[in-house]
Amino acid sequence: MPLASESADSIDNTSDHVQSLVYDENNVNSITIISQQQSDNHHSNNDIKNNPLTSMQTKFIIILLAICNFFIANGVSLQGPFFPREAEQKGATPLIYSSIFAIYELVMLITSFLFGNFSEKFKANRMSGLGLIMTGLATTAFGFITYLNVEIEFVIIAFVLRIIESLGATAFATSSYSFISVCFPDRTATMFATMEMFFGLGVITGPVIGGFLYNYRGFLLPFLTNGVIIGIFGVILISGPVEKLFFRGKLLGQLNMQNGQYLDNTIINDESNTLIVPINESSETSTSEIQNSSITNENQEQQVTLGRFLSSTIVLIDSFIIITAITLMGFNGATLEPFIRHQGISNQTLYTSLMFVALGASYSFSALFWGKICDRFPSFLICFAIAGSIITGVGLLLLGPVPFLTSKIQPKLWTICICMILFGIGTSSKQVSAYTHALNHTIKERKFPANQKTYGLISGMFFSCISFGGFIGPIIGGSLLQWSDFHYATLVMFIIECIVFIILLFLQCFYAQHFRPRQS
Repeated sequence: MPLASESADSIDNTSDHVQSLVYDENNVNSITIISQQQSDNHHSNNDIKNNPLTSMQTKFIIILLAICNFFIANGVSLQGPFFPREAEQKGATPLIYSSIFAIYELVMLITSFLFGNFSEKFKANRMSGLGLIMTGLATTAFGFITYLNVEIEFVIIAFVLRIIESLGATAFATSSYSFISVCFPDRTATMFATMEMFFGLGVITGPVIGGFLYNYRGFLLPFLTNGVIIGIFGVILISGPVEKLFFRGKLLGQLNMQNGQYLDNTIINDESNTLIVPINESSETSTSEIQNSSITNENQEQQVTLGRFLSSTIVLIDSFIIITAITLMGFNGATLEPFIRHQGISNQTLYTSLMFVALGASYSFSALFWGKICDRFPSFLICFAIAGSIITGVGLLLLGPVPFLTSKIQPKLWTICICMILFGIGTSSKQVSAYTHALNHTIKERKFPANQKTYGLISGMFFSCISFGGFIGPIIGGSLLQWSDFHYATLVMFIIECIVFIILLFLQCFYAQHFRPRQS
């Protein structure tokens, strides 16, 4: 927002005139000067400082976004028990219907940074809500492809709808994750972990709900039910009351991120979406100083680019940690069921499903624990990631087990279940700590502005990484299983985890030698 045309001299000549800084909603670092008369209709600073979001309002925001994450995850996983059968009946090969699954992750991989880079240009609730509406419509329409009897039509429309579904989900995810980082700057890891917990619960319950509805009323009902629910929540997000609540939460979060600077006389204008900071003539901070500060902030804002963000070795390491964590999840999805069946450990589908439930449940609930301790002890994020790597490595040693332990350990359902629990705990530790570390490093060490564009880039990085890991995990697992056996496949994954551990250990040693731990 450009500086107003009225000069500082004219303001100085009027004794009852007061200068004010106006912060645009989408660019908190830009300012303008307005008169006292122009700010008469604004709420007083005490309204915003003495009346923050109530506990009920805060819980509403968190629960709303968490439930949306739950149903998005449901939509991703609900077709697992029955879609391959339906696709084969239409003439699709396993490669084709596996590609229909994989296209979702591929689109999210390609578009996550795009949505993250542009998230600041749109209101968080609108971008998230429209994304949910798009996903809901695509999910509902997906249920009707059962009435297509020609293979080529079935496959093409299925691909198109999955692409649209992924675009909507990516828009929601990047926008909502960057919003919670702005709204809750002092609890980012906990909020992130809460969203991940509900996403994990959605992945767990999706196949159960989908299978039940499919057995009850056929192919259409699971998608129709999930799509309508997602669409309803999208409409709720773009509604007026929710938009005002999100805007207030965003401004409060931005105030907290200013570290107390210019906050003594802050006032809010809900209608014009501006943050106004009055400055009296007798203020110790002169107008010229503030204008110079705003110019510096504007220059800093222009430097927030995708290329600059990815130029950091630390960010690339954090990305690698997240990718390897999700790759393991994809590896399990492609190899665990054939291993259990071929080894004669169990022929019951229910027992095999419980192994995946153990993985998802341990991931979901431990993510919240890791989020809380990452917020409480931000100086030990690399240590938490190292702990997660060790836990994951132990699980990989015992799962197959690896070739040099086959004579000592015989795989049983209970040992596999323990390994799945270890995988869930270790994966959530690495994900939460790597995401939080990338965020803290970008803002605190690299001095990126703490605004929605920066948070959008970080959330875009996160979703690109989990999409890439989810895309290559099944490919790596299937290839290893086809060319060797499960024991050597787990050995390869164990070696990859050892590489992760070594990288994290070197990173921790680097921090210990060159930096003092910094508390947030």
